Amino acid sequence: MDSILNTVLPVFAMIVLGFGLTKLKIFDAAAGRGISLFVFNVAIPALLFKTVATMEPQQAAPWSLWFAFFGGLAITWIAAAYASRFIESLNVSGGAAASMAAGFGNLALLGTPLALAHYGQQVAIPLGMILSVHAPVLWFAAMLHRELSLHSSSFSIARTAKELFRNLATNAIVLSLIAGSLWRFLGLGLHPVAGTILDMLADASVPTALFALGVSLAGYSLKGSWSGMFALIGLKMVLMPILVFLMVRFVVTIPPLWAQVAVLFAAMPTGANAFLFSQKNEEAVAAVSGAIALGTGLAAISASILLYLMDRGMI
Repeated sequence: MDSILNTVLPVFAMIVLGFGLTKLKIFDAAAGRGISLFVFNVAIPALLFKTVATMEPQQAAPWSLWFAFFGGLAITWIAAAYASRFIESLNVSGGAAASMAAGFGNLALLGTPLALAHYGQQVAIPLGMILSVHAPVLWFAAMLHRELSLHSSSFSIARTAKELFRNLATNAIVLSLIAGSLWRFLGLGLHPVAGTILDMLADASVPTALFALGVSLAGYSLKGSWSGMFALIGLKMVLMPILVFLMVRFVVTIPPLWAQVAVLFAAMPTGANAFLFSQKNEEAVAAVSGAIALGTGLAAISASILLYLMDRGMI
């Protein structure tokens, strides 16, 4: 239990620090965005590039991991779309915003720091495999869901596929994994200077990600749409991890550490991209922002319980 507290408390203390300094007007949204860009485009890609470029041959391919994680996510997505029919604050665009919020977890700013803090850099490969396709796949699914609900007669698969390709081609995490794979394949090795620089950037990824999350949380609200907010939290933080756990236990065969990363990631609260999708389309904004704010606070408890169960071999 001490090891879990030593993982979880510092993680959420960094979030509280970012939140508090923003509320005190020492930091603002622009500063938070700058830190987030550093995390997404520099620090985490540096960690993933070095890990992939220097790793030993892996025990498993990503297909089973993806099937387990995104299979559980897909069922949760459908459940959210169905539930949105009965909740007024979520009943827009066929439930696209609700499904996005129920499926898109805060993996980069919360899941990754938690996993690295508890397990170390040995989890970089499975978390990188999920992170590399998580945002592009879910943005594509959400856009497809919404377009089919609102404009089924004028929907263009070519336009949507082009948008997906553009997102993948400009995603620093995807590019770092590809570059690391090529570097390793060519057997180029890493000069000590380059290795030290990559280590410094990788070491910065965890604290800066957590601080940026705290800054961003200061802009979210808990006002209104309580039923929708609690429905999203239940779908994202209860149903999805249970489904992914069932997948890794009974459906696919993957290394135990990979399975634990998949379940931990599935249990993360709704992430900022879901809010961006909701805000962009002006749909379910209050419920989604509330799910992010309250869900992140609840994650301090749920993540502690989950890590305890994992360490005891129950998951």
